[in-house]
Amino acid sequence: MSLEQAKAVTERQPANVDAWKILGAHLSDADRLQEAKEALEKACQLDTRDCETLALLGQVEYKLGYADRALEFLSRAVEVNRDYARAHHYLGYIYHNSAQQDKALYHCEIADRLQPNVYETLNTKGNVLVALSRQREAVDVFRKAISLRPKSYYAWNNLANAEKDLGRLNEALSNYEKASCLAPEYPGPFSNIITTSHYLPDIKKEEITKLCKKWNKLFGLANVNRPETSKYKGKCLRIGLISDGFRGHPVGRMVTSAVEEIVKGPIEFYFYSTSSASDYLTTRLQKISSSWAFVEQLNDSELADKIRRDEIDILIDMAGHNAGNRMLTMAMQPAPLLVKWVGGLINTTGIEAIDYLITDSVETPPGCDTEYVENLIRMPDDYICYDPPHAYTPDVVDLPANRNGYLTFGCFNNAIKINEVLLKHWVDILVNIPNARLYLKSHQYSNSEVAEKITSFLEGEGIAHERVLIEGPSSHAELLQCYNNVDIALDPWPYSGGLTTCEALLMGVPVITYPGPTFAGRHSASHLINAGLPELVANNWEHYKQLAVDLASDLESLSVIRRNLRSQLKSSPVCDAPRFAKHFTTVMRAIWQRYCEDKAPAALTFNKEGEAWFEGESQPVEIVNAELLLESEKENDFQWKFSGKIIALDNGAKLLQDSGFDGLRALDTFAVVGFDPVSRISNPQRFEGSEDVQLFPHAVLGNGQPATLYACLSPEMGSTLHPLPPEQLPEEKRPGAQVLTTLPINTITLDSIEGLQSLDWLILDDLSDSMVVLEHGEKALRETLLIQARVAFQPTHERQPNLTEISHWMSRHGFRFYRLNDLAHRSHLPVRDDLQGYQATELESADALFLPSHERLAKLDDNQKTKLAFLLHTIYSVKDITYSLIASVDSEKAERYLRAEGIVAINDAESEAIESKNSQGKVQSSYEFDDTISQDIDRLMNSH
Repeated sequence: MSLEQAKAVTERQPANVDAWKILGAHLSDADRLQEAKEALEKACQLDTRDCETLALLGQVEYKLGYADRALEFLSRAVEVNRDYARAHHYLGYIYHNSAQQDKALYHCEIADRLQPNVYETLNTKGNVLVALSRQREAVDVFRKAISLRPKSYYAWNNLANAEKDLGRLNEALSNYEKASCLAPEYPGPFSNIITTSHYLPDIKKEEITKLCKKWNKLFGLANVNRPETSKYKGKCLRIGLISDGFRGHPVGRMVTSAVEEIVKGPIEFYFYSTSSASDYLTTRLQKISSSWAFVEQLNDSELADKIRRDEIDILIDMAGHNAGNRMLTMAMQPAPLLVKWVGGLINTTGIEAIDYLITDSVETPPGCDTEYVENLIRMPDDYICYDPPHAYTPDVVDLPANRNGYLTFGCFNNAIKINEVLLKHWVDILVNIPNARLYLKSHQYSNSEVAEKITSFLEGEGIAHERVLIEGPSSHAELLQCYNNVDIALDPWPYSGGLTTCEALLMGVPVITYPGPTFAGRHSASHLINAGLPELVANNWEHYKQLAVDLASDLESLSVIRRNLRSQLKSSPVCDAPRFAKHFTTVMRAIWQRYCEDKAPAALTFNKEGEAWFEGESQPVEIVNAELLLESEKENDFQWKFSGKIIALDNGAKLLQDSGFDGLRALDTFAVVGFDPVSRISNPQRFEGSEDVQLFPHAVLGNGQPATLYACLSPEMGSTLHPLPPEQLPEEKRPGAQVLTTLPINTITLDSIEGLQSLDWLILDDLSDSMVVLEHGEKALRETLLIQARVAFQPTHERQPNLTEISHWMSRHGFRFYRLNDLAHRSHLPVRDDLQGYQATELESADALFLPSHERLAKLDDNQKTKLAFLLHTIYSVKDITYSLIASVDSEKAERYLRAEGIVAINDAESEAIESKNSQGKVQSSYEFDDTISQDIDRLMNSH
């Protein structure tokens, strides 16, 4: 049945489940996802236990970017039918992409057992095994997949990934080439060839450079029109960042502290994360982002379209040809300027569309520019800014050699970087220092094949097995602790360490490096030189080995180095975020000004005075002081200013679900405590460790007693209130109100949250007993500025709050009804394609807003009045009461507010300036959550 046929059947037979299901499947295949969701929801209402419909809904939700909802529907599908292999496979796929590998493997193995020899299942299972460092098993799985479809490139590419991790680099290259030949239109395998070639010591630099540049010949796009954004030199620059590393990853650890400093100026960042994994670094970056999008589910063209819609001025790639690769998106040129920075930065990208590449004079020494298709921006110091993990960095202990009686050389780099050329030189060092040990650590060593390959080679060279310690993966904190057993670190070659080198220095361990022939081989040299340790950078192999012997022969000096190395690193440019931010901002301004002047991109270098020079220019760039310019152009501007953040309690997590919430967070003026009883929040992990959002899932405000959660067929109907009987509900709501299960849930009283110093804004949904919340919150609400209570005018649940009851409570406790907001109406017209107009007249629900009574309003202090004015202005677009409140504090400031809002006449220049400032400026406020709030709520939740 085709899409059109399925649609016709649903019109003739609206109760035909199969027709709605088939229609939803066709719409999903056509990427008409919202329509697909609506069709499948209709099918689900008609048959709540159709596992195929549930699984299709899960797939659609995932494509829409809602992984949590997808997992919910797919889990329900396998509850209905435990033998539904496809649903198990898709669960495994989503868990894999969310970095929950144990759960992923569980479902993949069930799917494989139920339906053996399914190509897609085998590929997902193999990828999960690779992520679990079980590459040898993965190789067998991928070979089985290849036997099923030998002409499909995907399994060949995956097999090569597993072989690369096992150190079988030549075999990996061969299979990447096989994959590339089978699917020459897909750039992924070719990017993997480029990356893998940098690990092989016998491939010449010229060959690798030629290979990189070949990418553009194969996949570069001709006649692409770049978008144009406003060419204003002093504008607040909108910079887009693409990566899968906005977390505990080399990218996250090398940029976070710098980005946090950069946003203090007139620059805003739009993050495009190609990974749904997140941690505390993700939270830090989200906090300073102007926009955050998980884009893993978008293809390259869809991502490019999104970037164009976001009107990005400068787009920076931070993945390269590595994992999360979006080189094709970059080739589509979705922004006026394209830049390559840290993240898979190992050489020229080869993509001629990319205008600039951020580097330094060590990574790219003078004279190498012709090897790059990009114009090189040489930073005055290191091209990265290392951010040590302050929360769990171990203390540096005394030199291990003093307690062990022997010296330990270590290398905690990726095992792929270890090759026989390198090992032979390490053997020479170990022979020169007969009692020295070698300590290797990497996640690949959990595969015995990788470890045995190294030990057998070393034994063949005369190094006894007991002189070599090889360990597999650890947590990051444990890995850093292991440096307390290392005296000297040996850098690999030809692909050097990067983050690993910084971590060794942080733990007091000096690193000896011999730079490799490409950008990938010079990371350590850059970090060491910029940390003030150029003497550890060797000129050749003999120098490398001599440095190791010399350091090992003077334990007293080595001890002194160890004691001082951490402070030396932290005080160097390698970790100087404000210094890096200043230079980075200069770079962004310089290339933007050049773009505004219609000049072609050119190489950029800093002189000793910190001035930036473009190649071919006789004078340094005169950087526009954007902050000063914006201020001078906007002297009539109105600015919000108050002390403390606005504290909000969101019962039902309505605010946290709002599409504009990320923009609200970017203002840095709100601190929100959210209760999400039915887990409506997608990707709640993004709030973990946040200083401005505390989310409590499966909890709700109430009377402090255990309650019941009614989980309904339609997630929107889930509530701590029981749904009304079907005959009391509109027909379209009856199927979704079916209760699937009941769950116990804890409730918390407002007055029991002792750590809550103030509460400015209370948000109540209509799916909880709001009257109970209010009656147990009299103390907490005494100084509250605004209460927003959702009122159901057409009830759907028992004990839903009504306007009369709530208004009566408010009038007795110092509040007055202000107005209704966000009205929702129901239409009684049929759902048909031939309707020429639409009308919905029956009021179903609305937010009732309550302000302090006139008597209490007059007693508010100036800061409270300003906070309330800001709330009304920012959240509800209210201007008249906002003006009145400001005027009661400062009449002159109130006049500036009228001008800024265009309520009174101003000239064009003032208008443009005010609009620009309002979109760029941040409110001056400061507040940190009192940790006792979180602790107190946890205590209350666990008290039952």
